[in-house]
Amino acid sequence: MNVHFKNQRNRVIVALIIFLFTGIYSCTVQAQSRSYFLPGKPVKYLGLTASFGIRSFRINSSIPELSHLPVEEDGGSLGLVAGNEIIRARVYVAGFYYTASSVPRTIDLFESEALFNLYPVQIFSKQPHAFGVYIIAGISRDVLKFYGNYMRKDNQAVNYSDYREPYLGKLRQLNATAGIGVEYRLPFEFDFVHLFAEAKYGTPIQSITDKDAFKDTSIKAFTSVSLGVGFGMYR
Repeated sequence: MNVHFKNQRNRVIVALIIFLFTGIYSCTVQAQSRSYFLPGKPVKYLGLTASFGIRSFRINSSIPELSHLPVEEDGGSLGLVAGNEIIRARVYVAGFYYTASSVPRTIDLFESEALFNLYPVQIFSKQPHAFGVYIIAGISRDVLKFYGNYMRKDNQAVNYSDYREPYLGKLRQLNATAGIGVEYRLPFEFDFVHLFAEAKYGTPIQSITDKDAFKDTSIKAFTSVSLGVGFGMYR
């Protein structure tokens, strides 16, 4: 890992920390300024969140088999959710996605995300609504692992009896994410269950690979559509 990447990575980490603390501070300020928040308890929602959906992107690469390859990944993510009626933070610690059957190459995707949901209607309303529209902003870290036989040398035989295609390399990518979602809140008094659907768009901030063969490989941008549920304690 070179010094240039280390410096960029450190700047991104610092920016993410500032972003997270800004969101937490906003939650606190809004909670203290609105009468429907409980005194001394700015965080009203605390629980788990899970989503299932599709990630779509196109690969740019000097490798002919990957050049301009459209990819769809199916899978899901699991994480934590905390916040109030106006702003809510979600941290997905584990997301696993696998290439759809229509994709000719095998690419596994591991994703972690830190997102903020902003509910603009709630800024002007004193009561929560059953349906809510929210704006998404955040950052994600993707690890893409490539498998296949298309980079073998001519004198290497292919063992078709192997259950798994050979590992070729991986790409680590940091993305800025934005999107929009809609949420339905089931009526519970002391617990919460929120169903949601959302669409997101991501653009790369930084990428790095562990193999020289993939140094010219990148994802220009990605889109995602997800359905999910958040549930936990309502304070």
